[in-house]
Amino acid sequence: MRLIVCGGGSIGSKLAEILVKEKNDVTVIERDELMAEKLGEKLDALVLHGDASNIKILKDAGIENCDALLVATSDDKANLLICEVAKSFNVRKIVARVNESDNDGIFMKLGITASINTTTTSILSFKKAIQDPGKRIVSLVAGDKAGIYDRLVSRTSQVRNKKVDALPKNMIVCAIFREGDYLVPKPSSVLTEGDIVTICTGVQSLKKIDSMFGLKS
Repeated sequence: MRLIVCGGGSIGSKLAEILVKEKNDVTVIERDELMAEKLGEKLDALVLHGDASNIKILKDAGIENCDALLVATSDDKANLLICEVAKSFNVRKIVARVNESDNDGIFMKLGITASINTTTTSILSFKKAIQDPGKRIVSLVAGDKAGIYDRLVSRTSQVRNKKVDALPKNMIVCAIFREGDYLVPKPSSVLTEGDIVTICTGVQSLKKIDSMFGLKS
């Protein structure tokens, strides 16, 4: 594939390195001249020094014929501007790095292929590493103010043998996994021991919900 990586920092340079090893045709655009020179010596790729939001630089990088544009700078404003300019070239795939969770919605409304929140990804990795049995965090949503969680219904869970519509209103049951089968939750669905329940709730409510499932927060 013909790929353009915007930003040659720690993430962009490593991404470009891997993409090159996978035999892709990679071009890197880096604003810092010294860093661009170092990347040019290090990578088996075309490295351009310049502002990736500049139309001429993008054209020099081959944006009119590229398969995907990967925007990986540490500045959300710069990333947003680059994406906006790139959209005018009808690039098939545009993937952007988002550094601040509050900016997720802005990138989503832009209509690009995907945005990757590096802060949320790091938080999820740390959270998953300390989770106890019966607990799993699936994702953080709504600017990290809410989350999607898996919780196990155990023998001591308060929710055991309770109907979905009897649960707190701030606890939205998205799915039930029972003995290898996915069940669409209905208000009348009864939670049984051994069920894995996927819940969406605000992060401030998690301690109370864990208590209902007989788990320590």
